[in-house]
Amino acid sequence: MNNLGSIITRGASNLVLKVLIVVLAAIGGAGLVASNVFAALTATATNTSGGSVTTGTLKLVLAPSGVSGITGGFTSPISAMGPGDTVNRYIDLSNTGTLDGASPTLQIFTSDSNTLVNSPSAGLQVTISACTVAWSNTGTCSGTTSPTLAATAVSTLKGAAQTITLPSVLVGGVNYLKVSTALPAGTENVLNGVLPVGTVQGLTAALTWTFVIQERSAVTTNS
Repeated sequence: MNNLGSIITRGASNLVLKVLIVVLAAIGGAGLVASNVFAALTATATNTSGGSVTTGTLKLVLAPSGVSGITGGFTSPISAMGPGDTVNRYIDLSNTGTLDGASPTLQIFTSDSNTLVNSPSAGLQVTISACTVAWSNTGTCSGTTSPTLAATAVSTLKGAAQTITLPSVLVGGVNYLKVSTALPAGTENVLNGVLPVGTVQGLTAALTWTFVIQERSAVTTNS
């Protein structure tokens, strides 16, 4: 009987212990659930006005001069040029965007391949000058002139974009430019009506004048 009672007593103790473990686990689980519910709380704040973001624009517009008598610009073809001749065209180059520009360049594109656009010495040469006001129809500047591009061969301008100096690339800036295209003086002998090799005579070059400005340096603003 003593052994049996001992066994019964131990069994009852083990049962109590197991029940206690289950109760404690349940309490711990309930505490964990309560903790998780507390961690899920959030708080939110938003602005009640403003918050808009607007981007700027960078626009470069090329137009013929607005001065009567020289309004042709690049739309006027140059014909019957001879060695030593210079032809001036007048254009207005404007930044009409809302972002300032920087680092202006000029490059000429053409699908033609002849002496006019391939020869550094015998081919066409370009010089560009700027005036602080619009050029007159007689090609004079009543303001102040400044060099935009020193005499440069079209072959060079065709090969790569060249840096130019514009009076203004800022928003609203207008550059009044005189573009001078020259055919260098030279001597050729046409024998019995046959043009010599490498001649500058009887040639055509269709030129696309491409002016480019970059966006001004990026800025950081605090407000």
